[in-house]
Amino acid sequence: MPDQNQEKIILIVEDNERNMKLAVDLLELNGFRTLKAPDGETALEILKTQRPDLILLDIGLPGSSGDEIYRKIRADQRISSLKVVAFSASVMRHEKERMLQIGFDAFIAKPIDTVDFIKDIERLSK
Repeated sequence: MPDQNQEKIILIVEDNERNMKLAVDLLELNGFRTLKAPDGETALEILKTQRPDLILLDIGLPGSSGDEIYRKIRADQRISSLKVVAFSASVMRHEKERMLQIGFDAFIAKPIDTVDFIKDIERLSK
């Protein structure tokens, strides 16, 4: 049901072009609007002017890691309440637990499971 997602904005912070394209295509096909950042610094610049409903934050980014960008988001009072999801190819149990302990709102593994991905995004962006 794309209509229910029409006003939802998802910021995708992802340096891998294929992963970015797949996430954008799936989200837009399901009615979400997307913002794209290839690295954390670009994401922080976008967040100066945009308020997404959800941030998908890759952990293994060039420059500042996803962990570092997450901490910067939480430290900035203007954007600290935004929902941030760890978006990572590292699916080891201890890595997922570490991301959740740091404070991420959820963890979504790559490669993307196309059915679960949209269900998770719909649930998390409410």
